[in-house]
Amino acid sequence: MANPPSPIAAPAAASSRDSLFSAIVRGLYEGRYAPGQRLVEADLTAEYGVSRGPVRETLSRLAAEGIVTLSPGRGAAIRKLGWREAIDLLELLEALVGLAAAAAARRAASDAAGAARLEAAAKQLAAFDHAALTPDYALARDRFYGALVDLAGNAELARVMPRVQSHLLRIQFRVQVARYDELRHQDYAVIARAVLAGDEHKARAVTQQHFRRMIDVMHESRPEA
Repeated sequence: MANPPSPIAAPAAASSRDSLFSAIVRGLYEGRYAPGQRLVEADLTAEYGVSRGPVRETLSRLAAEGIVTLSPGRGAAIRKLGWREAIDLLELLEALVGLAAAAAARRAASDAAGAARLEAAAKQLAAFDHAALTPDYALARDRFYGALVDLAGNAELARVMPRVQSHLLRIQFRVQVARYDELRHQDYAVIARAVLAGDEHKARAVTQQHFRRMIDVMHESRPEA
């Protein structure tokens, strides 16, 4: 299976809409856009040198994928997750990434190239400090999950995986999950080892535990009604 396209990379021979979509998503990873920030059509037109038609189509696509919200009279803004939405997203990630890890473990021995990509991505991620909240760290983490999903060999799983939304969640709820930063950072190596060893059950378990920690701490920080 070919490596799934990164949400921040425009495809070859990309249209202006595809290029703009990738540029805005990359802006999220690079810290130029943040949850709640407005996206003004005129500003995007000037910054990226495209007409309003592609800008509006891109904003509609971003809204359809849960990355921005469109409000009558207020326009577009980077999506800001509510507490319940964050829990729902984490529970979805717990299930989907756990499934991907188990499937990847089953295929690790038969897909040497995919296993090598995951191993390389895990090593790149391990080279960062656990407290890093930099664009490079975010991109390395995205490459790790991309390699994991690629090795799983399930095109539908790759299609529905909410990779950009998970980045929005980490940005917005950084304070809540900060105390688990070092442990969560170590998890990536543990997940990779289990997958590369072909241990399907352990791969699923440690991956789901990774997300369950975040779910638990989010419950502890639930806002008062």
